[in-house]
Amino acid sequence: MSAAKRRVDLDSVAERCRVLKLLHAAECLGELAEEASRDDLSPIRFLDRVLEREIERKDERRIATSLKLSGLPPGKTLEGFDWTFQPRADRAKLETLATCAFVRQAENVLFMGPPGVGKSHLAVALGVKAIKNGFSATHYVLDDLMHVLRGDAAVPPRRLKAKRYLNSALLIIDEVGFRPLDRAEANLFFRLVSARYEKGSIILTSNKHVRDWPEIFADDEILTTAILDRLLHHVHIIHIDGRSYRLREIDGLLRQPPTPSPQPKEVRQISKS
Repeated sequence: MSAAKRRVDLDSVAERCRVLKLLHAAECLGELAEEASRDDLSPIRFLDRVLEREIERKDERRIATSLKLSGLPPGKTLEGFDWTFQPRADRAKLETLATCAFVRQAENVLFMGPPGVGKSHLAVALGVKAIKNGFSATHYVLDDLMHVLRGDAAVPPRRLKAKRYLNSALLIIDEVGFRPLDRAEANLFFRLVSARYEKGSIILTSNKHVRDWPEIFADDEILTTAILDRLLHHVHIIHIDGRSYRLREIDGLLRQPPTPSPQPKEVRQISKS
């Protein structure tokens, strides 16, 4: 086949790819055709490579878009977690959670521990894993979530189904317990948990043990019990007790001996005499 005829054929196939919305396949068709000729690929194997490249690019775009919509803070991954600094974190359990089976089964995850031990990092990292595994995820700090829920308080339930905090496969709620909710907020939180019960997964991070949660939810033990009943029915609990990441540099500075301040010139002259 002449080079000119080959070019015409490639252009024709590329145009058909564009009609089918296989845009990346159209762009890389010439490159893949050269690889196929060099590697002596069969037509079926060549077609497989073209489709594989298209799927890879679409998946990259899907992940990038989903991460942007999720509200997840950037740069938090399991691979970037400092396991040596926080050896008490259950790495095996977290790597099992990273398979996202808990999302498929609409189960929950609760991270508990003092501030700064990596709860938020790990919660976000699981959110990233969920998106890469094809699930939708949405992240809120509790204060921000309550602001949204208060704004939607009068919205009929049927219209709430389009809200990301309800229709995402995974909802991450960070910093539960840093401030108490009033009764109206606690009721809105209960409505959210009830709506997602056995339909979508929730990851929560909290600096308080669940026995202290009534003080978070308007000191209402009955309401708190109802919330916990739904959250803890299908739950994976991760306790992390250790040093704070944010304070480790300060710890190092505090351990250093103080630098002696320079003496004035007059004092140095007197000491020499």
